[in-house]
Amino acid sequence: MKAVLKSLGNRLQRSSSVTQIEGPVHIIASPYKTGSTSVGKSLIALGVGHREMQHDGALLKATKPAARRYRKQLAGARDFRAFEAAKKDKVLEQFKPLVAKAARYDIFHDAPMGHTHLHPFIRKIIAPEARFIWVNRDPEGWLESVRKWETSHPEIYRYQGLWKTDPDARIANRLAFWKRHHEAFLALADTFPDHCVELQWSDLKSYSALATFYGVDEPKDAFPHTNAAKS
Repeated sequence: MKAVLKSLGNRLQRSSSVTQIEGPVHIIASPYKTGSTSVGKSLIALGVGHREMQHDGALLKATKPAARRYRKQLAGARDFRAFEAAKKDKVLEQFKPLVAKAARYDIFHDAPMGHTHLHPFIRKIIAPEARFIWVNRDPEGWLESVRKWETSHPEIYRYQGLWKTDPDARIANRLAFWKRHHEAFLALADTFPDHCVELQWSDLKSYSALATFYGVDEPKDAFPHTNAAKS
């Protein structure tokens, strides 16, 4: 416990001046409605993570222009090392405000560090020891969960009305979105296979898959399921 508190204390002290997030951190990189909050809680139970960063709308908005530019630039990119060599210094300069705040945490299951706001290559430059977790969910179940979520948050999702007016278009858009970000995750995994794990929805019934990935024992408690009624 003392070691954990010391580590968190060091993070808080460093956060205002660091240019990269040091040490192992954990990023749930799959899209929204893939059990990311539950995975975040499970990492605490496993003892590999300790402090969750919640959704930060202001920081998301501030980083959106740069994040969008890099997503377009990196579309289809496979070579992390080439991108790092060419762009590392610029990336670290552009995302200083994000690093300053995120350095306080070691679990990221929501935007801007979690989910798909930032390309995985950007996050690996920001946090060199980051572990990336992707949760696969069957398309039908995921799309239904996304539909419910988006239509209940019209203030966030500007195209949520398509679920009523043109559901086929919205479905096609969301499936393309999934494919694009999954390919980006796989590109990072090509370079860092030991830092990336791909889970199935059924893996979230227990700690087994995550415990194996991290090389730790499974807790005796049940796997945490957060927002289950909203999924």
